[in-house]
Amino acid sequence: MVFAAHSSRPLAMGEQISHNLRVDIISGAITDGTHLSEDSLATRFDVSRGPVRDALRQLESEGLVDNRRKRLYVSFRGERDIEELYSLRESLESMALRLAIERTSAEGWDEVQQLVDAMAAAAKSNSPEAFDLADMEFHTSFYRLSEHRRLAEAWRPYQRTFEVLLDMSNTADMDAAVIDHQGFLDVVRAGDPDAAVERLHDHLMRAKGRVRDAIQWSADAAEPSQK
Repeated sequence: MVFAAHSSRPLAMGEQISHNLRVDIISGAITDGTHLSEDSLATRFDVSRGPVRDALRQLESEGLVDNRRKRLYVSFRGERDIEELYSLRESLESMALRLAIERTSAEGWDEVQQLVDAMAAAAKSNSPEAFDLADMEFHTSFYRLSEHRRLAEAWRPYQRTFEVLLDMSNTADMDAAVIDHQGFLDVVRAGDPDAAVERLHDHLMRAKGRVRDAIQWSADAAEPSQK
């Protein structure tokens, strides 16, 4: 399974490498505890050690790589880490959502509606990269509209990780995801923060379930046939 990086700008070499490694780690192609050698990775990607070092530093900041006595190892325990990531995201995004509902005008939510419309257009044209970019912007908009700088900074290190998870969770049915996001936004615009946070919980639980299925699919596909 291949997952593409989604960005409105070209990625630097270190970012491209970090994305490829991030996909390999989360999908299980590179397993927990694997030593990541700068020299081996430089050979794999046909680059100098500088971009590799930048990539590994980024992955370490995301918690996907662990530094043990100046040697770097993959630190991703499958379902346990998926649970941690989604529980952390729910805590951060719930706070952002409550603040955004309190502080956002109708015009502000109109801008978020445009992102759902962009998702619908991407689904219609079968453009998963554009779809996932709009999806990420949809959720990140809660942090922007919360007007809480440090909360937004707490979310930022995990955005790249969740880009990969979005790829995994949205590939099944983009049309269904559009309906889900539109229903979510309708609840948010109604102005009841408790109802919005409850809808966020349901939304993230469904996404987490799809990620689990995708990771299991990847693991099964990677195993040699036992028949």
